[in-house]
Amino acid sequence: MANFAYVLFIFVLLIAVVLFVFARFSFLFLRRIDEKEEEGKLLQERQKEMVENMVEGLVVHDADGKILSANGTAETFLGTPIADLKGKKSNEVNNASQLLRALFMPMKDREEFEVSFKNERGQDFFYQIIQVPLSKERGEVLKIIRDVSRAKYLDRMKSEYVTIMSHKFFTPLTNIKWAAGVLAAKDLDEQKKQGNIKNIIDNADKLIEFTSHLLNITEIEEGLFGYKFEKTDMGELTKSAASNYSKEITRRGITISYNDLRENFYLVKGDRNRLETAVANYLDNAVKYTSDGGTVELSLKKDKDNVWFSVKDNGVGVSPESAPDLFTKFFRDKRAKEVHTEGSGVGLFIVKNIIEKHGGKVGYDPIKTGGSLFYFTLPVYKEEK
Repeated sequence: MANFAYVLFIFVLLIAVVLFVFARFSFLFLRRIDEKEEEGKLLQERQKEMVENMVEGLVVHDADGKILSANGTAETFLGTPIADLKGKKSNEVNNASQLLRALFMPMKDREEFEVSFKNERGQDFFYQIIQVPLSKERGEVLKIIRDVSRAKYLDRMKSEYVTIMSHKFFTPLTNIKWAAGVLAAKDLDEQKKQGNIKNIIDNADKLIEFTSHLLNITEIEEGLFGYKFEKTDMGELTKSAASNYSKEITRRGITISYNDLRENFYLVKGDRNRLETAVANYLDNAVKYTSDGGTVELSLKKDKDNVWFSVKDNGVGVSPESAPDLFTKFFRDKRAKEVHTEGSGVGLFIVKNIIEKHGGKVGYDPIKTGGSLFYFTLPVYKEEK
């Protein structure tokens, strides 16, 4: 009897162990399945998120041209909510954009073509459309939309850069060569001699100025534009920078007014030489594009966190469509080109880089009565504890 009880105990114990192992295995197996399901859901969510946040717009439509799905980028490009696109053809969508209509132009599989449009502000936008077949049985097609406006813009900028480089170097050198040739002539009276000497000096100054700008740009882009941060008085600095323009403004009858440039009040932590370059570039722009007899106003103000510097003029102003690109390297507004053909399009780019290195920001505001207001901010100087 004792032996039977012992065997029964061992049998029950064995069953319990088997059940425990089975239960443990089942638990781990089911948990692994749950984890796999969770991983699958996360993967699907990530894939969906990736599709939604892709740089390219994606639109799927059937053989009849009805839109089946689209990602968020396509919604942005097409200017229509996805809910208003699904199940509709382009001609059934209210206020369909030009791009949406272009999306259904006849094209071959994997063919690429470009379309361009102007927005309400006159800005050019370029899109590349690619057709990829998804299901021949259901006739489903994927349209990939790429915004290539930036690439087109950079191509144009490269072309303009070559033109600028040629003009900025070739023109002064030609003038210097011509003036030197005149000076070499015999029997030249003193007035003509001095006039040609001045011509050589002026054109040499242009070459030096532009070469200096190019060196600054190279240093900025290579990370070699050094800074020495120290307590700097923006009131005194602004007056110093403006004093360099006294001859130019006197010659052209331009009035420079100062709005609260008190010293030892507008203090920032910055590199004096770099900040003076930023102020000078803003002022140089204002003087260049202000008509003779016009006015330029320099202002400083501050709040708890920032010092604000601004230059206001009553010149030609800026074309509305050019505003977003004003601080881009080598960019020049069409109005500026008409008034002052000698500009290089690098001054504002240098200002932006200097100010951002100081933790500030740059900006532009149009003046309704004509002219422009350019500003930048710098963090207020605070004594180190």
